[in-house]
Amino acid sequence: MGFFKKQFLDVIQWLDESSNTLVYMFPMEDQEIQNGAQLTVRQGQVAIFVDKGQIADVFGPGMYKLETANLPILSNLKSWSYGFKSPFKSDVYFLNMKEFIDNKWGTANPIWIPDSQFGQVQVRAHGNYAFKIENPVAFLNNIVGTKSKYRLEDIASQLRGFIVSQFSDIIGSLHLSVTQIASNYNEIGDALKETLAKPFGDLGLSITHFTIGNIGLPEEIEKNLKELTSMNILGSVQNDKLSKVQILKQLEIMHTSAGNSNSTANAMMQSGMGMSMGMQMAGMFANGMQQMNQNVANVNSTSAQVGEWMTCSNCHAQIKKGSKFCSECGTKVEVASTKSKFCPQCGTPAEEGMKFCVECGTKL
Repeated sequence: MGFFKKQFLDVIQWLDESSNTLVYMFPMEDQEIQNGAQLTVRQGQVAIFVDKGQIADVFGPGMYKLETANLPILSNLKSWSYGFKSPFKSDVYFLNMKEFIDNKWGTANPIWIPDSQFGQVQVRAHGNYAFKIENPVAFLNNIVGTKSKYRLEDIASQLRGFIVSQFSDIIGSLHLSVTQIASNYNEIGDALKETLAKPFGDLGLSITHFTIGNIGLPEEIEKNLKELTSMNILGSVQNDKLSKVQILKQLEIMHTSAGNSNSTANAMMQSGMGMSMGMQMAGMFANGMQQMNQNVANVNSTSAQVGEWMTCSNCHAQIKKGSKFCSECGTKVEVASTKSKFCPQCGTPAEEGMKFCVECGTKL
């Protein structure tokens, strides 16, 4: 029996040499922890004792001598009525409480986002985020389970899923068009960070930093939007022509976006998008026609008003007919007198230029 002497643990500690380990279970095998063993918990760590699946004690940074006084819950579970005198076995988990920085997130495939101008548009997005374990007991219960080691890559896909699922909802709630997104990265990032606090917190985590690196449109749409922006910068010199070109460009963008996917699901989405954008286009055409009609009315009104003005004989300024003096130079306005003309035979008034009387036919 001497060859199979029982082994006891004197020191329990975790020397973390990795940069991506969140949880490490101390290897027990057939060893048992003896009374008076030393537990060392380093800065940025938490040690949790688990007995038969139940969390017994939690230790923060420091050095502890494992005795009854230091293990109140475990002592109660073990029913050590007369003190902690015999060796015992218990699972010991070390949790890394440091901040895990520079984690990447991104959309694996283009996602649809609502747009106030084009209805819906496909975009890709990526960025960085940082997090840490905020509640070690909740994290151990909800995530780790019975795994002996839990690394960053074991949870990265789940956290990315949280981010991507919230991304399109946040864009929609902010009511930003695709042309406004690039100048509002900080606002979008802050809104996402606030929204992600709940799903991260349910896992015992807190998100400490979040950034958006880029939100990219399909290449064809970016090209068309750049052209559209360039035309807008030209101003309103040729406002009517510009409006027509803008409408054509928007139709081209709609067509390009609709052709980016071949799946049945996306085809259904594109159909709904087409109806929405078609209604928008119809409204834009109607507004354009209304503006053109208004321009024509303005021209006709201007032409009608020309006959109500006259030119000053002195300074050639335009003054209203019937004025006695020029409003610019004060010159008295000479009004040409018009002789009245009557038929010498019957006395009927005759208009200027008439050669015969319309009543008796006498030559004028």
